[in-house]
Amino acid sequence: MTHTRSWLTVVLLGCAWALSGCGTWWHGDHQSVTIFTTPPEATVVVDERIHLLAPGTVSLNRKGNHHAVATKDGYDATVMTLSRTWSWWVIGDVFGCLIIFSPFCIMSDIDNGGYYTFDDKVYLTLDQKSSGSLQTK
Repeated sequence: MTHTRSWLTVVLLGCAWALSGCGTWWHGDHQSVTIFTTPPEATVVVDERIHLLAPGTVSLNRKGNHHAVATKDGYDATVMTLSRTWSWWVIGDVFGCLIIFSPFCIMSDIDNGGYYTFDDKVYLTLDQKSSGSLQTK
């Protein structure tokens, strides 16, 4: 009887460990986001290190928000914060981890970004620069 209980304990602990951070495992800690601009073909810099020509796709870490700047000749620069929001994986963690297993998987998902998501598509509009005053000769 104790041999069976030992195996059952090992199996249950293994399942709890395997499902810890289940949102991060299934949902991932990065997300592909496509950035569109009006007008198209603007240069977009994300977090001062990732450069792309819009429309373009960037992989964002879900651990925090990101900062995007779009520029194009003849247009004012547009700045946008790419904000993460709660993911539906929160519900899975609450029911799957908190009730059945332990809060450690919830903390793992919060730390690793599995609790969060971004919009799959982001749209930025650049305003045309004003012509300023006309120069006369």
